[in-house]
Amino acid sequence: MLETVHHLVLHVVFILFTVLLSQMFTREAEYDTKTFNVNLYVVNLVVLLSTMMFPLIYASGYVYDFKVIPIIIAFLYGGLGVGVATFASMLLIGLFTDHVFLHLIVNYTIYCLLLIPVAKLYRRCKWRNKLLLISLFYLFIPVTRGIFLLGKNEVAQLPFMIGSTMVIWVTLLLVIYLIENQLEQIRTKRELIKAEKFNVVSQLAASVAHEIRNPMTTVRGFMQLLQGESLSKEQKSFIQISIGELDRAQEVINQYLSLAKPQSGEFEVFSLTDTIHESVDVMAGYAVMNSIKIQTDVQKDLKIKGLSFEIKQVLINIVKNAIEAINENGEITVSATGNKDGSIIVRIKDNGPGISDQQLKMLGRPYYSTKEKGTGLGLTVSFEIIKRMKGEIRVESQLNEGTMFTIELPKHL
Repeated sequence: MLETVHHLVLHVVFILFTVLLSQMFTREAEYDTKTFNVNLYVVNLVVLLSTMMFPLIYASGYVYDFKVIPIIIAFLYGGLGVGVATFASMLLIGLFTDHVFLHLIVNYTIYCLLLIPVAKLYRRCKWRNKLLLISLFYLFIPVTRGIFLLGKNEVAQLPFMIGSTMVIWVTLLLVIYLIENQLEQIRTKRELIKAEKFNVVSQLAASVAHEIRNPMTTVRGFMQLLQGESLSKEQKSFIQISIGELDRAQEVINQYLSLAKPQSGEFEVFSLTDTIHESVDVMAGYAVMNSIKIQTDVQKDLKIKGLSFEIKQVLINIVKNAIEAINENGEITVSATGNKDGSIIVRIKDNGPGISDQQLKMLGRPYYSTKEKGTGLGLTVSFEIIKRMKGEIRVESQLNEGTMFTIELPKHL
């Protein structure tokens, strides 16, 4: 018995040490399910080799080890590519170890097929729900094994199976905790860097914007006076172009000021349904000019706590970006629904050209824009407004298929 406990402890220590060691060399890397994560696969492979080559063998045909941990971690944090590669590696190792290959391939094929939808649900869950979900999934494995042992009247194995199950389950949760902790540190570091950049932009805006806006207003006024003079058609067109460029510069300055001095009005409960319809009406003319249809599917009587003009600014910014991304002959859908918990989900979807994964990561940063003359400040302000309301903006996009902005706003009570 003591030898068995010693064996289990060695496995646990080795697995946790391997995960910690890998994190020391991949501190800046984030687990990405859209690309093949080589580092994660190598860690899983090392764990598979160590646990499958030195398993706990209770009797002939009954092998207990920790191979379920790298399989689960691969699908949860590496996606389908890393998951399939880890599964294939496990089968290959199983050919040269004491495992019953037929049991191995049948059981873990079922587990991996179940893990695909579980992993998608897992990524949308919050921390506690993640632990609950993966615990329920893992316990499915020993339950089925327990039923199998009872069916074969192998009751003597049940205490050993239950003990090893608890150790593996705790180890799995510890590994998940280490990975989630690393991801949280990465997210926190990026937020701090982002906040520092915002601070620089805000200071620049506060010190420069007002000084620039005043002479620009004066220049624009004199140009408007010149338009009333007897000038040639070409000269008037030059003045009109200059006024247009001054207006565009004025809009950029206003966006800088929005970052530097957020609105300080008190939050109040207002009709989000009416605000969405008003925002769509504002952009309707611009959409018609570009041969684009805007469709709405907004639930009635949606209410939220905040500043209505700020939400309108967010909606107009996103719809305007969608119109300019499509160019012409496209369609935009604006929908909003309430959840049972009182929060509200607003979705703005277009069928434009979409944006790449690399561009997705840059959205919301000052000075970054996919438009030729864009500053990126419109989305920057939008992200900040939703953040102040304790909400969240998520962006999903596929090249040549379109982009969808999902705004989740908290309940107003």
